[in-house]
Amino acid sequence: MSILRSLGGICFFMKDSEGRFMGGNNAEFSKLGVASEHDLVGKTDTDFFPPNFILLYRKDDLKVMRSGQPVLNRVEPVLNPDGSFSWHITSKYPLRNSQGVSIGIMGVMRDFDGSSMPWNLQRPFMRVMEYIDKNFHEEILMKHLAEATGLSLSQFERRFTEVFGQTPSRFLVRYRLTKASHLLVSSDKTIGTVAVECGFCDHSHFTRSFLGMFGITPGQYRRIKR
Repeated sequence: MSILRSLGGICFFMKDSEGRFMGGNNAEFSKLGVASEHDLVGKTDTDFFPPNFILLYRKDDLKVMRSGQPVLNRVEPVLNPDGSFSWHITSKYPLRNSQGVSIGIMGVMRDFDGSSMPWNLQRPFMRVMEYIDKNFHEEILMKHLAEATGLSLSQFERRFTEVFGQTPSRFLVRYRLTKASHLLVSSDKTIGTVAVECGFCDHSHFTRSFLGMFGITPGQYRRIKR
């Protein structure tokens, strides 16, 4: 555990079954804007992150605790204080007591564009991240993303899935839904307008996708989080 706490440039954290932080390292303290572990322990994601991200984080936490299986190398957009997004690579693992019972999770997170060996396997896809960030509100074809990496379409889809554990089309939907969740909370735009601005072809497609990822409809999400 002391090795994990001393990792340079990598955020390490632990949470209990209720989502309360149990500890972390200096990189995590800096990321969350706290001075020490004393200022972190007992707090939850609601103390540090925008409400539109908390459901996603909690969903992954519960999945890891209930299944006992880690979530590995999840590439996620993270909202910065200035409203912009940056990309992070997150892995979460079950945390068990001496009887083998799941009592929480521990995880590591690092900046995508600050990665180095062995993380540089993902770096060719940085152009894909930039393309998605600039064009998510428009139609994006997989061939456009493949062209950004210089790979053929089949090579791109295979490599992307190997590196990120999800297909590029699934990743694109997750990104659009993350953007949409932010707009639902931070603006008074209609749900239909949010859907169109985040690249969904129609209201029903947006609602089905949102329900599949968050477990509630866009309207319910807006009412809960406001």
